Amino acid sequence: MNPLSWLREQTGRVFYGWWIVLASSIICMLGYGMGLYSFGVFFKPMMDELGWSRAMTAGAASLHRIDGGITSPLVGWAVDKYGPRPVIALGVLLFGLGSICMYFVDSLVLLYLVYGVLMAFGMNLMLYLPNQAAVSNWFVRRTSRALALLTVGAGVGGFICAPAAAFLIGRVGWRWSFVVMGVVVIVVAMPLSLLIRHRPEDMGLTPDGGPALTPGKGSEGEADSRVSVAPGGRDWTLREAFSSRVFWILACSFFLVGMTHPVVTVHAVAAMTDAGIPNEQAAFAFGLMILFSIIGRLFFGYMGDFLQKRFLFMATYLLQGAGIFVLMHARTMGPVYLFIVLYGLGFGGGVPLGPALRAEYFGRKSFAKIGGFMSPVVMVGGVAGPVLAGYFFDSTGSYQIIFALIVFLQVLASVSIFFARPEKPLLRPA
Repeated sequence: MNPLSWLREQTGRVFYGWWIVLASSIICMLGYGMGLYSFGVFFKPMMDELGWSRAMTAGAASLHRIDGGITSPLVGWAVDKYGPRPVIALGVLLFGLGSICMYFVDSLVLLYLVYGVLMAFGMNLMLYLPNQAAVSNWFVRRTSRALALLTVGAGVGGFICAPAAAFLIGRVGWRWSFVVMGVVVIVVAMPLSLLIRHRPEDMGLTPDGGPALTPGKGSEGEADSRVSVAPGGRDWTLREAFSSRVFWILACSFFLVGMTHPVVTVHAVAAMTDAGIPNEQAAFAFGLMILFSIIGRLFFGYMGDFLQKRFLFMATYLLQGAGIFVLMHARTMGPVYLFIVLYGLGFGGGVPLGPALRAEYFGRKSFAKIGGFMSPVVMVGGVAGPVLAGYFFDSTGSYQIIFALIVFLQVLASVSIFFARPEKPLLRPA
C-alpha cells in the first residue's frame, strides 16, 4: 500500500486540497517567520538605537496582539462571506507595505502604528484564521493532519527567518532588513494567495478527495449541507457556540496559555543574551526551538485524528511549562537545548490541535466566525505578557517572576481543558 495514498483523490490525482495546504503553509512561513518570530531579533537593535526601555518596545508586540484580537471577528466574518482568497491577498499587501514602512520608524508612536496596527492587521488577514478556514473546509477525516502540515510552514519560517534577520541586521541594519522582508513577502505570497479556494464544492469536489459532485450539485445550497463532524451531526452557528459550555472552557484554556508564546517570542532571545549567550547564537537557538516545534506539529497533528484532542492538549501544555521552567535556570547552552526540545514540542503540538478541535466540536460552516470571536478572549494574555515581562525585567533586572507565572498558568490550563468535552448544540439553526 502506498503510504502517501491519502494525498490522492479516487481518480489517482493529488487532491487539490493538498495544494491549498502547501500554498497556505508557505504564506504562513513568510508571515509568521518575518512578522512574528523575527521581532525578538530586532528587539535589542531598535532599543539600542532609539533608547527605549524593554517595556516600551514590547508594547508594540502587545498592541500587535490587541489589533489581532479586535479585528479577528471582522476577519472571520469576511472569510465566511467572501472566501479566504481576497482576504489573504489584502493581508499580504498590507503586511508587506507595513514592513517597508518600518524603515521610517523613529518614535514609539510610529512603531506602534506601523508594527502594532498596520502590520498586525495585515498578518491577521493573511495568516492562520483564513488559511485554517480554507483547509478545514477541504478536509473532514484528515483535518488534524492537514492543519499540522499547514502549520509546518510557520515553524520553518521561525527557524529560517529569525537567524536570517540576525544576519541581515548585522550587515545592513534593522531598517533595511525590514524593507527586504516586506518586498519578499509581497513578491512570493501574493501569487500563492491566488491558489486558495474556499470550499471543494465550488470546484465540483468533496472533502478529503472523495467522489466528485455530479453536475448541478455544486450549488450554494448543497455547500451549506456539506459533511460535518461536529457533535449532533451538523454545523454550529455562532449563536449556538456562544451558548455552549465547551466554547467558554476552550476560550478560558487558550486565555491561560495566551501569555506564554508572546513572551517567548519577544523576550527569549533577550533572556539568553542576558545570560551571556551571543546574539546570533541566541537567535539560532530560538530558530532551532521553532524547528523542533515542527516535530510537535506533525506528531500531535497526526495523533489528533486518532486520539482525543483535549488529552493531547494537556500534554502540550505541560511540555511548554516544563520548557519555561528550564529556561528560568538556563545560564549555558546545555539547559537552553533542553528548553528548545521541551517547549518546541509542546508549543508546536498545540498549533494544529486548536483549529482541529474547533472544527471537530463546531463544524465547518461558521469555523472562521467562531474562531474570530474566540480571539478577543484569548488576546488578553497575549497583550499583557510581553509588557509584563518587560516591566518585571525593568523593575527587578530578571525574567524570573514572569517565567514562574507562566509555568503556573500552563499547569492550570492543562487542568481546565480536561473538562472541554464535546457537546451537542442546544439551539435550532438560525
